[in-house]
Amino acid sequence: MGHSKDPGFYWVTGLTKDGAIVVANTYGLGYIPDGVKLPESVKLASADESIPAGVRGSWATYPIVALHGWAQHHDTTLRAVIATEDQFKGFDPGAAPIILQPDDIPETGQMQGRDRLTVISPDVSARLMKMSDAALMELLPPASVDVEGPQNRRVELLLEVFRPLLSSDPGRIPVQLEAMVSYADHMQELAIHSAHTAADGEAQRSAIADWLYWQHLGVLTSDALAGAS
Repeated sequence: MGHSKDPGFYWVTGLTKDGAIVVANTYGLGYIPDGVKLPESVKLASADESIPAGVRGSWATYPIVALHGWAQHHDTTLRAVIATEDQFKGFDPGAAPIILQPDDIPETGQMQGRDRLTVISPDVSARLMKMSDAALMELLPPASVDVEGPQNRRVELLLEVFRPLLSSDPGRIPVQLEAMVSYADHMQELAIHSAHTAADGEAQRSAIADWLYWQHLGVLTSDALAGAS
């Protein structure tokens, strides 16, 4: 799935006995790094709307648990789990482990497939694709009077999403989910500003897709926190 610049972020892949491919990662629910696409046949465990958000939230930061939870929900079992040697450390894969070597991992996540908005909200993505450039502005909240836009706190807030991964305590789950809500809220603000200041329709459409993605992710993560409590 490629390397990611997000600290502590990695993917784990499961193959089910009936041939399905399911992936999970260490960040929250429905999180996909910018620019990474998922092939049509690949399921993202934490974005599966048929599973209650609270249940998916209980898997956060534990991707191997997410793979098994997804398989159990769909009345199947994993026949193999694919990850690097480091990622298996301290975790029983519960299925045949397939150890990835560094050479097996592509440098980027560039591949054919669905962008992140399509993965977590296909209906919204489909509507956005059909809209004319002229109609895009009607989707956005009013522009801020501050021409400079919000201060970019992305790195600082992303580190708060990463920090819980340094702990092995299962109590890290709600801490990371709360940090992800703050991060998603901030990324929405940045995307709205980018959309209002975009140089052309294509850039504006891309910024609006980002805004909608982060909006959806923030709501999903808040629902997971509410469901867990």
